[in-house]
Amino acid sequence: MTSRQRLQLAINHRIPDRVPLDLGSSITGLTRASAEQLCRFLGIEQALKVIVKPLQLVEPPEELLERLHIDTRYVRPIFPNQDGLEEEYIDEWGIKRRLSSDGLYYDIVEHPLREGTLEEIDRFQWPEPRRREIFQGLEERARYLYFHTDYAIIGDPLSPALFEPAWYLRGMENFLVDLVQNRKYAEKLLDTLLEFQFQFFDEFLSRVGGYIQVIMLGDDLGTQRAPLISPELYREIIKPRHKRLFEFIKSRSEAKIFLHSCGAIRPLIPDLIDAGVEILHPLQPLAWGMEHFELKKEYGNKLCFWGGIDIQSALRGSLQEVVFEVERRINALGQGGGYVLAPAHNIQPDVPPENIVEMFDHTIEVGRYVA
Repeated sequence: MTSRQRLQLAINHRIPDRVPLDLGSSITGLTRASAEQLCRFLGIEQALKVIVKPLQLVEPPEELLERLHIDTRYVRPIFPNQDGLEEEYIDEWGIKRRLSSDGLYYDIVEHPLREGTLEEIDRFQWPEPRRREIFQGLEERARYLYFHTDYAIIGDPLSPALFEPAWYLRGMENFLVDLVQNRKYAEKLLDTLLEFQFQFFDEFLSRVGGYIQVIMLGDDLGTQRAPLISPELYREIIKPRHKRLFEFIKSRSEAKIFLHSCGAIRPLIPDLIDAGVEILHPLQPLAWGMEHFELKKEYGNKLCFWGGIDIQSALRGSLQEVVFEVERRINALGQGGGYVLAPAHNIQPDVPPENIVEMFDHTIEVGRYVA
């Protein structure tokens, strides 16, 4: 069975020969430092290319993906100037970021939308969603992967959907207050971002929509203990716009809608399904209410689950803890198909490289679905 067949069966709630494996996206990826450690551990020598500057995520070398039995390959835009490590920079959205003290990632230190007025949104210099240079070579790569390899092909736009970019621009505290006390502003900001995404995804999917099996989107909606906003507020303001975005994407591709949303989002899951989410990541296992056996029982006939391997504790532990973690997640989420194994988020430098190898190697050994 090929990797593409394996993943397509899994995301359609059928049982392939083994659990598919994923690594290398902007949310199931490797930070620069962790990739360097892993490549040294495996004796792989290759220059690493940064694909997401704020998180210092890199493109995993093909040799590494093959060694770890990864079933997925990615097509994504190419944003310029990702490799530098200057102390501060301002991105295309006008957001100022500063390198952390350990040099591992960038923090947001200034948000460009400070006034909270409708006029501010009108005069803001929005990025160009159809910039030709970021899409160069995208269709050629997707076509090559589709016709010349057997890998599953995933579209990774390298940017969050709606809720996250809104608070990136406005500031988390300000935007959460806006949702309640400055609703006209919050809705106009979200609608402007939605229009940007319509144009971006129209361009992106016109090039790769016929080749990909999954399209990744992200909007973190939870903390470790609860959703960031109430289900009622999500239902009133965010959900209708999520639904429009997901419907737009589905009108241009048969790819499954994948949503990454960290934290304790269980109260929001019924609405996410209703909005059009078909695959849910990361299933953060240590977040409140995210018990995997219960999630599978309640939503396993409606959602495919992706991720789930705990990076907060288990992957930082012993090899035996990694073995136990892999088996626990497969047993919980692999009942009857509908599961793709991957880390619950990007792998950080404090994860021992031997644990990463064990996670994927052990899945090859034991990763059979339970009918």
